[in-house]
Amino acid sequence: MADEREELNRLAIQAQLLQREGQALEGQLDVMRTTISDLNATIDTLNNLSKAKDAGLLPVGSGAYITCKEVDPDSVLISVGAGLIVKKKVKEAVEVLEGRLKNVSGAFEKSQKNLLSINQHLQDVNAKANALMERAQDVRST
Repeated sequence: MADEREELNRLAIQAQLLQREGQALEGQLDVMRTTISDLNATIDTLNNLSKAKDAGLLPVGSGAYITCKEVDPDSVLISVGAGLIVKKKVKEAVEVLEGRLKNVSGAFEKSQKNLLSINQHLQDVNAKANALMERAQDVRST
């Protein structure tokens, strides 16, 4: 009986750890979904930049924009990391962003598989705990 109680405690702790890990991974997946969406929107915008007229809007944050009197449809400024921003042709910038999108999408898929594995493991732990509790109830009732 004591061994069963210890096993149930171990399974409960394992289930809690798996739930926490799954929740953390779900948070990371949400961030990656947002990043993927932002990258896709940026790539789409850059691909349509040639349609820009004389003026444009520049986002300055928190939903605020300023009007630009002139839009350069041939080049953009893009962050390349470590606070460094470089001027690139639109096609080159799109290639950089598509590379980032590929990396994030790969990490997203891997994280989804990890979450599925965690959820399956959690189901297995819960099934073991339920079976152990049923056995303990059968022993008590006899």
